[in-house]
Amino acid sequence: MISTGNWKACKEYMEAGNRLSVAEGILYFGISNFYPFIKSLKKQYIIKKTPVSMARILTRINNNDRCKVGRMPNLPISDINMTEWWISRW
Repeated sequence: MISTGNWKACKEYMEAGNRLSVAEGILYFGISNFYPFIKSLKKQYIIKKTPVSMARILTRINNNDRCKVGRMPNLPISDINMTEWWISRW
């Protein structure tokens, strides 16, 4: 059950066909613990997930906001994998 305003906003964002990662959930909607949110969505929808590189997620975030990796020039963001989720239409 979606119980808070930021969970509801995040659910509407995903219903619109957008993919979401933990980092985006925190930055866009202030969801500090993303996994219970995904678990609650699984009761209503078919939720799919896939691993993607952190670079891809940061690129997507930078299209909406400005997010920089601070003072870690050797951080291999293209080698770090994160998970993104979306609501399946099938």
